[in-house]
Amino acid sequence: MPKITINDQQYEAPPGKTIIEVADEVGVQIPRYCYHPDIGVEGSCRMCLVEVEKSPKLTPACATPIADGMIVRTTTPRVQQAVRYAMEFLLLHHPIDCPVCDQSGECWLQDYYMDHARHTSRYPGTQKTQRLKAHTLGPLVKLDRERCILCTRCVRFTRNVTQTNEITVFHRGHASEIGVAGDRPFDNPYSVNVVDVCPVGALTSTDFRFKVRAWFLQGTSSICAGCSTGCNLRIDHSARALGGGAPGYSATEGTIYRTVGRRNVEVNKSWLCDEGRLSFHTMERWPRLRAAREHGSPRTVAELLPVVHQRFEAIREQYGPAAVAALGSATNTNEALFLLKKYFHNRVDFRLGDEVETYRKRQDDLLRRWDKHPNTRGALDLGLGGDLGGLRGLREMAERRQIRGMWIAFHPQLVGEDAREIVDELRRLVDALEFSVVSATHDFPWMANARIVLPMAGWAEEKGTYTNFAGRVQITARAVAPPGDARPLHLMMSELLALAGVQVSADPAAIFDWIAREVPLYADMDYDAIGPLGIVPPARPAAEIEPETEMVR
Repeated sequence: MPKITINDQQYEAPPGKTIIEVADEVGVQIPRYCYHPDIGVEGSCRMCLVEVEKSPKLTPACATPIADGMIVRTTTPRVQQAVRYAMEFLLLHHPIDCPVCDQSGECWLQDYYMDHARHTSRYPGTQKTQRLKAHTLGPLVKLDRERCILCTRCVRFTRNVTQTNEITVFHRGHASEIGVAGDRPFDNPYSVNVVDVCPVGALTSTDFRFKVRAWFLQGTSSICAGCSTGCNLRIDHSARALGGGAPGYSATEGTIYRTVGRRNVEVNKSWLCDEGRLSFHTMERWPRLRAAREHGSPRTVAELLPVVHQRFEAIREQYGPAAVAALGSATNTNEALFLLKKYFHNRVDFRLGDEVETYRKRQDDLLRRWDKHPNTRGALDLGLGGDLGGLRGLREMAERRQIRGMWIAFHPQLVGEDAREIVDELRRLVDALEFSVVSATHDFPWMANARIVLPMAGWAEEKGTYTNFAGRVQITARAVAPPGDARPLHLMMSELLALAGVQVSADPAAIFDWIAREVPLYADMDYDAIGPLGIVPPARPAAEIEPETEMVR
């Protein structure tokens, strides 16, 4: 394996890697604008110039493969001067509008100016070239040409990743500018990724634009719940500590303002689809359920859980264990579904529609899949796809009085809408039951006749794990607190199990340890092993492991 020395420290790296890739892996900071690991090398910004021993000129680190014995220096006076000159060139006609720029606080121009330049501009503001501002490229992206530094990241994204080729560079020299040819709208399903890769404030999201300053946001690493791919993302939200709360949580309250792609080469590289990126708005579509009720009368969750347990026990005693069942959702976490299965003695299903038939099917050749639930594979791994027949089968058994009491845990799909047939089946199921408990994120009309209604935490309001279509187990995090008296499903199930005489920790990590002991597929796994990027269970047979990034460019 080649050995390379960077700033007097020797490292080993696989052949074929570039200097900047090795530097990133070992923690050596090299400035860059045009370079991005997932969209191809351009080598145009000249910010990543380094000294390579025996090379007469400075070398772009992004485009130079390593060689055995190579000696690289990134902080010499010669390198620092070259970077300072590159910064001065890029800022020559850049507008001084940082106070009103949406990128302020997370702008690479600001950061690199303070780190590498700090020069006085030779061009007064009155001589700077004026260009088109706040130009609409598409329904989700706006362009400010004055701020563009022509790094061409957006051009290469549409050329190399989506292969839709909408954005290109027009004209030459000082007149060069990016844009979309003709009247063609920039509306491909992955368009907002160009905002993520833009290092300055030239491309902004119409959904996030001027909503909040970046320094008021807190970022929480999590998983997209929009489909079975399980893309990695960062939830940016306003928050303040509440203190206390359930074990395993850092309790916060706040508002989600945006989600940003989080790099995981094995799942989604750096990308998100637009519908998944904006799926957090689904939680705002209907009125949130904030308080519990019994027969329409307000109660607290703490008051009603003992009532629920006593009623289920009475039904089991009168009609037998098979008269009580539960219906979960493939948007519930593995931890919640596992405890649901424990409390209801394996009489649990999760199939609302065609999740099992579609969770592996691609919607396009990049990331999207037809199953709009994040945890169908996890529910199957836990053995929930049994002989109850899904939602329709449970409804038919309820109408035949084979099932008398049920817990229905419903979380709406975050992308698209649950089919009208599913909503109608849920309403009929509630009407057919002698005793119905519905835990839901929102106050849906179909559950109006439920005996007991309990507010349930939704996506980004609870911690747990999802298993994506390929079998990778990943941690979904709690970013904001659930509204009112809403609680995570696993927390309500742990309290019901305690009433049944089974003491269960409320910590999702401890519940997963229990899963690992009882589900052979997840043996020898824990939250530390899963980590920030997830893991395919070592015990999963090779025949069940699907390639995750075969089509992700």
